[in-house]
Amino acid sequence: MVTVEVEATEEFEAWFLALAEKEAEAVAHVVGLLEEKGVALGFPYSSEIKGSQALRELRVQSSGHPLRVFYAFDPRRRAVLLLGGNKTGDDRLYDTFVPRAEQIWADYLADLEKEEKRK
Repeated sequence: MVTVEVEATEEFEAWFLALAEKEAEAVAHVVGLLEEKGVALGFPYSSEIKGSQALRELRVQSSGHPLRVFYAFDPRRRAVLLLGGNKTGDDRLYDTFVPRAEQIWADYLADLEKEEKRK
């Protein structure tokens, strides 16, 4: 069985902690699938983000609400949960969230590189 370590950014954690209990449970379930299956987790739970080299999204349904969690795998093969959002009625979610997630990812990788150099 594949087990992938999952990390979360402060941005993701703040979003997750603000979710209603039912939504948080649905997100936690799909994150559990990511831990279990890693890069093999496919559609309908995970898909690539068009136009991004590294980003993927977890696709979560909760009471008719399509929730999205943007994530990527770091060089250590850990899944990093970057940012979450509710797609309900938001036709511009990707226009807004993808650039934010890309910036969070770039900052994460820069911090990781600094850590590695200190070792």
